[in-house]
Amino acid sequence: VVAASKTTLSYLINYARPFVYSTSPPPHALATIRCAYEALMGPVGEERRQKVFRLVRLFRLSLDDKAEQAGLRTTLDGKSLLLPSPSPIQAVLIPGNRQCIELCSRLHSSNFDVYPIRSPTVPKGQERVRIIIHSHNTE
Repeated sequence: VVAASKTTLSYLINYARPFVYSTSPPPHALATIRCAYEALMGPVGEERRQKVFRLVRLFRLSLDDKAEQAGLRTTLDGKSLLLPSPSPIQAVLIPGNRQCIELCSRLHSSNFDVYPIRSPTVPKGQERVRIIIHSHNTE
């Protein structure tokens, strides 16, 4: 709704049409958003949330054992390389761009979809591997 003079309204009708119509989502997008919201807020969404947070807890509890089995260190200067996070986005500190990229390459070759976060995106020495846990992941 626009409250304006007849001249301004006439101008908007004749010259602002592309702006007006390009910024409004189409009806099917609104329907999709509504269905997604209902799914997320319903029993299916709750089940998926519970599963993903169970997987996060499992990941955090088992990472040290799995890393040690693979011959990888799990601490640096007495601190865990697994950064604290209760969310499905986890990060493992791997100082050095080259080391971070090499670890991601090794994990990619084992079908793990992980991402290097390198300096200058993060401070030098704070490079990390980003791991995202989804409800469709397996244990």
